[in-house]
Amino acid sequence: MVYLKVMFSNIQILFHLDGDNITRDIALVLNISEEEAEKLKRQYGLALKSFIDNDNEIVLNTCKDDSKNKIIKSSELIEIMEARIEEIFSIINKDITNQGLKSKINNVILTGQGIININKSDVAGKIVLNIPVKISTGRAVSTVKPEYRTCYALIRYIAQRPFAKSVSSKIDTNSKESFFKELLSRVKEFFYS
Repeated sequence: MVYLKVMFSNIQILFHLDGDNITRDIALVLNISEEEAEKLKRQYGLALKSFIDNDNEIVLNTCKDDSKNKIIKSSELIEIMEARIEEIFSIINKDITNQGLKSKINNVILTGQGIININKSDVAGKIVLNIPVKISTGRAVSTVKPEYRTCYALIRYIAQRPFAKSVSSKIDTNSKESFFKELLSRVKEFFYS
C-alpha cells in the first residue's frame, strides 16, 4: 500500500493512494485476470455499497476456475473495493492519529488515478477520517508522468490557494545562517559517515 503524506503549516495533507492494490484485490477475490479486474474497477468504481443504484449482473470472462463466464452482482465487486478503501483510510487515520497530526489537519486531498476514478472515495475517506476530503482534479494531470502526478497536483493546488504566498515552513522561521549550517552539517554527515 503506497501513500504519500505531506504537511504544510498544519493546513493541508495530501495522500497518494495506490489503486493497484484495489485491482489486485478484485483479481484475487474473483479469481480473474488483473486486466479484467482493472476494467471492472474503472467501469463499476464505487467506494461505498450504500450508493449502488442498480445491482447489475456482471459476467466474468477470465475466471480461472472451472466456471468460465461466472456471473456476479455488482454489489459483490463494490464490496471488494469498499473493503480495501476502508482499510487504506483506516491505516492513514491510525498513522496520523499516532503521530499527533490529526487535530492539525483541516482537509485531505486525494490524488492518483486509482482512487480519484472511484466514485464516492471522498465520502468514504470523510467517514473513516472524520476530516473533510476532496478529490484533486485537473485535466493537465493526465499528461504528467505517473511518478510526478502527486507533486504536480500538490503544487497546482497550493498555487491556486489565496493563502499560498503566506504559507510558512520550518526553513522560513529559521535564520538563513542556521539553515546553511544545518545543510552543511547534513552534507558532511552524508560524505563522512
